[in-house]
Amino acid sequence: MDEKTQGAMIGAAIGCAAGAVLAQVTSNDPGTACAAGAVVGGLIGYQRARSHEIEEAQKAAQATTTVEGAKAAPVQTDVVQVTDKETGKTESVKAFKSVSVDIPLSQVNTADGREAMRKLNDYARKVATDRGETVEMTIAMPPDKAGRSKVAAQQTREAAGKGAVVRSVVTDPRTPSNVQRVTIEVKNPARIEV
Repeated sequence: MDEKTQGAMIGAAIGCAAGAVLAQVTSNDPGTACAAGAVVGGLIGYQRARSHEIEEAQKAAQATTTVEGAKAAPVQTDVVQVTDKETGKTESVKAFKSVSVDIPLSQVNTADGREAMRKLNDYARKVATDRGETVEMTIAMPPDKAGRSKVAAQQTREAAGKGAVVRSVVTDPRTPSNVQRVTIEVKNPARIEV
């Protein structure tokens, strides 16, 4: 079971328990109150799991800025419409989409540069494991002054729990001439039921 489902289930259990306790205090039906609390708790659990994922992305990006000249872009998010299966209630939830870090080419092979890449690789594996999905990790290099590729395009796939990390090395003319841009990205559904 992936982390987001566990978060929703934990939230549902907490909501159920809170609803049942409230029902006892107010002399209402504990079963009905449990069901109502579980619905709210399931949505809250899913929201908390997504918020935690966004915070982890921010921390992973910031951890790499110890490299001289490295810059982390703001974390990108998608809005997912989350619907409760029981009630049909729908909420909009922000979910992690991607994070990018520019590491100066002069720092890539330094101890700090290698440590930053290790942290980014670890983060990509964690996201793939937690989600049980494929995570894309792209390392974009700028073309040389004549516009030619500096590196041969390559792709590897690594299993991570029930998910996988697909790493691609590409030449991208949008990448500044003095950096290597590392982007970690996931695909979010537009809608999901919990």
